[in-house]
Amino acid sequence: MNVLLVRLRFPFFSVARRSYQVRTSLLLPPPSSLKGALAKGLILLNPEKYASDSLDKAASKAVGEIESKLVNVKAVSVAPISPLVKNAFLLKRLRNLESGSKAEKGDAMRREYTFTRELLVAYVFKDLTREEKERYLKAAMLIDIVGDTESIATPLWASFVEPEEKIAPLAFSAPYSEISSLLFPNIRAKGKIKVYTERAWVSPDYSRAIQAKRKRGKGKKGPEEETFYLPIEERRHKRTVYYTRTVYSPNVGKALTIDGEVLGIWIPKNSSES
Repeated sequence: MNVLLVRLRFPFFSVARRSYQVRTSLLLPPPSSLKGALAKGLILLNPEKYASDSLDKAASKAVGEIESKLVNVKAVSVAPISPLVKNAFLLKRLRNLESGSKAEKGDAMRREYTFTRELLVAYVFKDLTREEKERYLKAAMLIDIVGDTESIATPLWASFVEPEEKIAPLAFSAPYSEISSLLFPNIRAKGKIKVYTERAWVSPDYSRAIQAKRKRGKGKKGPEEETFYLPIEERRHKRTVYYTRTVYSPNVGKALTIDGEVLGIWIPKNSSES
């Protein structure tokens, strides 16, 4: 089992299920965005490997390579280590690089962004060789965007960490269907607890042609969506609403130790045995 941890620093990010003009942002980047960010790092690391491909095909090939090595596509997770605050503002851009007689025209979009200082990202892989570890480590340090084009990310460090057999509160997001039973004891013991979930894409889809065929009902499935549990709770300071790690998170049997802090992570039993 190989867990690649990446600490990312942000001013803010915006990741949405739909991406056009007015949109809201998810509180945490979903697996699809995190895979896409690492895939871009792979392409930047070895551009000659993808030189003959279109952008969409290169991205799809890199994501496919990542998914072939992941223990489970649902095991790509994030944990906020600083508060999350959502806010919306008007984003105005000039289309100076577009061809045509009206290249100077601009547009405005109302976008919602999640403001945070840092995120801790965990990619859980299986059976990586030493060369593959080095490659994914270098690719992680080339991550520059998680979300839309304004969502600039800076990797502070990346490292492979061995998961421990240790009971600890879940600190990373996880598929709700897999950990929902772990939540019930907390709810029964501690009373009414609000459980936060988000529905998001598991994998990115870069092919417009495939999307068009799906719309025409050719029988191919669309990108997979799943509901993810977020180990956070809502707090307020005057009129400001923000989110931090919850103290009511369920205990799990795997953990990572980072800077002396023990963080529980959900790894399905059948995956950890592979």
